[in-house]
Amino acid sequence: MERYPFPERVETVDGFEQTFQTNHLGPFLLTNLLLGKLKASAPSRIITLSSLLHHFGRVDPSRLEYSDYKVPMQVYSDTKLANILFTKELARRLQGTGDVV
Repeated sequence: MERYPFPERVETVDGFEQTFQTNHLGPFLLTNLLLGKLKASAPSRIITLSSLLHHFGRVDPSRLEYSDYKVPMQVYSDTKLANILFTKELARRLQGTGDVV
């Protein structure tokens, strides 16, 4: 079995923990940047990938920089929960627009 890809805390040039930025902030930003075009070409679909590990995630807005980074899999789990929460909120906001999340 391959070792988890980010065994130590790595900070991006933007100041975020690498796993958090890669797994959540990147897709969040891309989705929001494309939202206008998706709405203009309705009906459209937005698909978000997550993991069963979201069950172990917790989202605490006061610690998104993960300065207390200890367990890589916890950060991964947190990002997958953040993906699900974002997707649910996006679906709520797009309800009735013809866009499917």
